[in-house]
Amino acid sequence: MNYIFCIEKNKGLTFFGKRQSEDSILREWILNYVNGAKLWVSRYTATQFKDTATIMIDDDYAHKAEEDDFCWVEDKPYDISLASQVIVCNWNRRYPADKFFKEDLKALGFKKIKKEEIKGSSHDKITIEIYQRR
Repeated sequence: MNYIFCIEKNKGLTFFGKRQSEDSILREWILNYVNGAKLWVSRYTATQFKDTATIMIDDDYAHKAEEDDFCWVEDKPYDISLASQVIVCNWNRRYPADKFFKEDLKALGFKKIKKEEIKGSSHDKITIEIYQRR
């Protein structure tokens, strides 16, 4: 399974259960990256999409996703030990946060295989790092 996270500069994920930001170009990038594979999201994350026909919506996605599927994690628990790939999208800004991405991917056996910067619709620079389990 593959996980996608959006974080701010201090690795914050959410603040009082709410996403810190969103970006339509990043959503488009994610849909292009998964390239037709199943993209699982919670009902909360699904509110970012106008057309939900291409995504799988289920609050229990972490238990239903299969090996080649993608899970965009915002508000639900996850088990990083199940991941073969982790995509970290960094807003490159500081936002208030009370839930953080605390994973040390290198220590967990992941290697960064790609780093890309995109210009988003609401952010001048979004840094995307892709990690693969060794």
